[in-house]
Amino acid sequence: MSASGIADDVKTELSRGLDKLTTLRDEARLHLHLASLDAKQEWDEKLEPRINELQTSASEVSDGTRSVVEDLLARVEGFVSNLRTKVAGEDTSAAKS
Repeated sequence: MSASGIADDVKTELSRGLDKLTTLRDEARLHLHLASLDAKQEWDEKLEPRINELQTSASEVSDGTRSVVEDLLARVEGFVSNLRTKVAGEDTSAAKS
């Protein structure tokens, strides 16, 4: 594969990762009003600023950028999964009350 083809593949992967991060960010925002203060703080201080940084620097595609996207994607997926679990647990508790 040529260097141009590899660069295109990296850009495609980066674009997919950023699209997924955007979707997860939007979902996290929907759940945060029901989440604990710790979850809000983690989101505000650690995760959302990183997503914004990546979107800003996405034009500088490199293997390092791809690695950062993959790492942040895994962290945000875990965060959103925890939010889903907490919100579902709170909904169940509220329904029993």
